[in-house]
Amino acid sequence: MRTTGLVIALGHGEEGFVELNQLEGFPVFLHVVRNIGEIAEEVALAVARDSQNLFAETVSEYGFEECSVLGLNNTEDLFSTFKECLEKVSGEVVVTAPANAPLIPVDLLALLAELCEKRDAVLVRDVKGRVDWLLSAYKRRSFMDIVEARRPAGFEELVDGLRRVMYIAHSSLKDIDPMLFTNIRVTRASDIPLVEKILKGARRR
Repeated sequence: MRTTGLVIALGHGEEGFVELNQLEGFPVFLHVVRNIGEIAEEVALAVARDSQNLFAETVSEYGFEECSVLGLNNTEDLFSTFKECLEKVSGEVVVTAPANAPLIPVDLLALLAELCEKRDAVLVRDVKGRVDWLLSAYKRRSFMDIVEARRPAGFEELVDGLRRVMYIAHSSLKDIDPMLFTNIRVTRASDIPLVEKILKGARRR
């Protein structure tokens, strides 16, 4: 089943496009692109239309031309962003990841893709029980069918219309992510040294 890896780069954090900060020689978002590319036949980066050229130039500069850059018209509402993205990609399964999460393990992304092959959506819950819509997997046709038939106002209404939805509790991720790297998000430039230290420590293990 063809999988699309969808990386969402909409200016996470307090300093605008923190995803463009350098981390071990590459912009933060390209670490996510590289990881999700391990499990997907198609990789797309979703950005606001006015920053499309900036990200496209960066993707090309670092030799990641296999990653297409989608310029979005509506980035104020996350659900609208997802609808626009899923209209533009071709994978039957779409695995999403935030562009400021460079330490998400490839094994977790692969698990989401595999589980979603037999489901309409696989949704990760954070420590507070909230769904992390940016780190989940969706069956594209099922998603778009509900959008077209019901015109849901948001993710919750969409999920109510899906028949086969699986939730993964944050605590259960420790089996494949014992250090809980999944949680680490770069929200400001000052986070970079800590992430680099974590990466070096992980390699020594």
